[in-house]
Amino acid sequence: MTLNKATLSEQIYQILRKDILTQQIPCGEKLTLKLLKERFQVSSTPIREALTRLVQDKLISYYSNVGVRVIQPRKQELEKIYEFMGDLDGLAIRYAAAHPQQEAVLEGVRGVLLRGQQALEANEPLEWNQASDDFHLEFYRFCRNPYLTESAERMRSQLTIFSYRYGQQPEIEESIQREHQEIFQAYEAGFPEQAVSLMKEHLQASLLHALEYIKL
Repeated sequence: MTLNKATLSEQIYQILRKDILTQQIPCGEKLTLKLLKERFQVSSTPIREALTRLVQDKLISYYSNVGVRVIQPRKQELEKIYEFMGDLDGLAIRYAAAHPQQEAVLEGVRGVLLRGQQALEANEPLEWNQASDDFHLEFYRFCRNPYLTESAERMRSQLTIFSYRYGQQPEIEESIQREHQEIFQAYEAGFPEQAVSLMKEHLQASLLHALEYIKL
């Protein structure tokens, strides 16, 4: 594989991240420097840098005497992750509701919803999955709290692994899209606390999808 030497670490990181999120590299898979060096035809330094970033994203973990493996959360871990993300997303909605430029907030979320609907109608699961993630992240764009945003972005990577897998089902995509629309309608109507409640319910429904379609 040919890579631009000026950005080796970044390119390797992006390639591995995509492979993990789409499960080309499945959960539980061991990653070795030897195999990665053979794949990318580079020294170990940019690979180590990329792996460090993936650890920070909580997509891989280091294990003593084992090395690096892609995460493989169990049922209880998934439950905690989805619960935590529901709390974070709820905070983002509350903070966004205090933003002085509400028209910009509404326009941003509305645009993401439109992208999701268009991807759904065009049967483009990759594009829909990105729009689905962006719906949640859009509230963080206006929350004016970089620490909250950074925490959410890193935690959401883990959810994306599972949402990509269960999100290949059209009926689930449609259900999630409807839930997103209901959250936005509550927010747009001036009821942010109702939107928060709906968001938490939405994350719990997504958890059930994840548990149903993933063997833990």
